[in-house]
Amino acid sequence: MSEDFIERFHFVLEQSYSLFSRVEQNMLTRSKRFNLSITELHLIEVINRDPIRGRVMGDIANELMITPSSVTIAVNKLVKKGYAVKKKGLEDGRLVYVQLTDSGRHADRIHKRFHKSLAKSITSGMTQQEKGILLNCMDRMNTFLSARLKKMEGLKS
Repeated sequence: MSEDFIERFHFVLEQSYSLFSRVEQNMLTRSKRFNLSITELHLIEVINRDPIRGRVMGDIANELMITPSSVTIAVNKLVKKGYAVKKKGLEDGRLVYVQLTDSGRHADRIHKRFHKSLAKSITSGMTQQEKGILLNCMDRMNTFLSARLKKMEGLKS
C-alpha cells in the first residue's frame, strides 16, 4: 500500500469521525425539545434495543464498554430528566431494568430518523455498485475493529 493512500485514508477517517460528531451535536443543540447530551442520546438508543422488557444495567455497561457505576450515574440523570425509569426484576430483585418513558422513546425516534436521513443523503447519487462497495468497506472495517477490540480486551483480563 502506498504511503500516500494511508495518509489520505487516515485524514478522511479522522475528518469523517469529527464531522459526524459535530453534525450530530449540532442537530441536538438546534432541537429545543430535548435537554440531552450526545452521550445520553446514545444511552437512550442502547436502552431502547429491548423496549418491552428494558435493559439490565450490567448489559448496558457491557455494550457501551463503561463501568457499571458510570451507567448508574448516567441512567440516574435520564431518570431525573424524565427520559427513563428503573424497575427491579420480577424474578430476580437484584437486577435493575431500565426502560424508556414516552419522552425517551420520542428522543430515540428523532435520533434514528436523523441517522436514516443522514445515510440517505450520503448515499443519494451513488450507484448500487458504489453503495455495495461502501457497505462492504464499512463491514470490513467493523469486523477489523471488533476483532481488535476483542484482542485488546483479552489482554486486559
